[in-house]
Amino acid sequence: MKKISFVKVPEGRVDEYLDKFFVTSAFTFEGLDISNKRGNREMEKLIRKNGYEGDELLCYWFNGNVMNEKYNLTGDNRYPDDLTFVVIPDFYNPMFKLSVGARWFDDIVQNNAYRELEMRGELSEQAQ
Repeated sequence: MKKISFVKVPEGRVDEYLDKFFVTSAFTFEGLDISNKRGNREMEKLIRKNGYEGDELLCYWFNGNVMNEKYNLTGDNRYPDDLTFVVIPDFYNPMFKLSVGARWFDDIVQNNAYRELEMRGELSEQAQ
């Protein structure tokens, strides 16, 4: 039976999981409401229609406060503490990603790092 599962990233293993999501450039949604069961089923149907073939669609989730702490995000670059990130590590479809507003996890992290440097005035003239 095909199903979708949402698993919270374990608190004691945040670094391990987020580092893996970064290295693998995992498919990521920012701000997804995982309490919306109907929306979750629709998302699952779309992902399966766009190439996901496994029986279980495993989605990991964590909140903005985890991103803020892990990557030392400050000021306007911080996420709302309760913003939900959903990562689907076993799915890769660039065209679908663009069509639904998802991002690669490493892009999110690198964009945040760039903004942190910019806010501190630590970017060279060439980088800007």
